Amino acid sequence: MTWDMEAIQLMQNLLPRETVLFIADAKMSFDSFRSSMVATVNSKTIITVNPGKITLQHPHHQKEASEDPTGGFSQRNSITDVYTVNQLKERAKEQSEPLYGITYSFISKFDLDSSVSKVIKTRCSKCKFLVTEDMKSCTNQLCPGREQPLSTTTGFDLLVDFTDHTGTLQACSLRGLVAEQTLGCTTDEFITLTDDQRTSLKWKFLLGRCKIYIKILPSPRMKSGLRGMILACTLADPGEVKQHMTKLLQEL
Repeated sequence: MTWDMEAIQLMQNLLPRETVLFIADAKMSFDSFRSSMVATVNSKTIITVNPGKITLQHPHHQKEASEDPTGGFSQRNSITDVYTVNQLKERAKEQSEPLYGITYSFISKFDLDSSVSKVIKTRCSKCKFLVTEDMKSCTNQLCPGREQPLSTTTGFDLLVDFTDHTGTLQACSLRGLVAEQTLGCTTDEFITLTDDQRTSLKWKFLLGRCKIYIKILPSPRMKSGLRGMILACTLADPGEVKQHMTKLLQEL
């Protein structure tokens, strides 16, 4: 049982009878209505999807999660192809390799004014597994550093939707230094913002036309079959948008 929105969104993307979950630190309590013990997911609960696959996917997973020290992936500077959202989806599904591109889209979901724990998260430095700072070691059974003292990284960890006239790409990752560059503040600075300031920062981007550098990977864990990673995001120049959107419309 869960009331946590992030966990609910995760569960909605899972395939019944095709997904194995490893759940750590769930709260167990007796439910008189069901006359049985019930596990409840809370903020300390760690959920691993298909843990048996992590060993095979681990090197690839590490490559996906590691960021360039400059605040993005090194490929970003070489990305020039512009796509609509629908083109990104279709082309990404046609190939097994990651797709890189630029899209001029509206940010349609950006939960920047949620609780800090939903915006800033702590992960194991070894396997990028979600952890809490009070843990002594990583709870991921397949973490290469599980027997060692826990080493963590803490940073922005957001899921963003973006939309244009052709569709929406949901739950794209906006993390770490890329998120700091996008928002114009560090995690320490963000924590000191008032609720009104966070809302104001959110609306600076929400429903605004942005120039988004995106990397899209095949992902059987996602309902759409695709996982997007934002490499850079800035408010778009209207003249630049008009130029590229006119060209895209002519190609359709």
